[in-house]
Amino acid sequence: MPCPDVFVQDVPAALTRKGLCFTCYLDPGREAILDAAHMVRVNYETYFFADTASKALFEGDVVRFAGMLTDPVSKRRFRPTDDDAPVEHEGVMYYFESDETYLRFMADPEMYRLPGYVMERSVVVVPGAETEAEAEAEAVTEAEAEAESKAEGGRGT
Repeated sequence: MPCPDVFVQDVPAALTRKGLCFTCYLDPGREAILDAAHMVRVNYETYFFADTASKALFEGDVVRFAGMLTDPVSKRRFRPTDDDAPVEHEGVMYYFESDETYLRFMADPEMYRLPGYVMERSVVVVPGAETEAEAEAEAVTEAEAEAESKAEGGRGT
């Protein structure tokens, strides 16, 4: 299942709805403010800061502070260097692991704007089940029974 656009496009709102909070990326002793004024997006990573001064420091030397990034085209992790020039698209700064991925991105940036990761479905095998739906229903029933047993102080099976 691809990452939902609502999370990728409006990260602060999605995190706030979930009741999450984070520490400042550059000053972990302080709570970050979850809004666009205190956020920097680089490739598929999002960084939050406690104040605009911390955000400005980060933006002044992204290569130093960001660490490993995910190339938007190849999806491989890499560490950008001072020689890498970022490209800004739709409010996100992008770095690339190679000239090839940079050129592919520039040909169609919208194609790579969202991560587009797809989670693989696991196949559930349950003896006696004739269809995948029956197998999934049986697996859910077994998982619920085990959780209930643990909640009641049992050891499960």
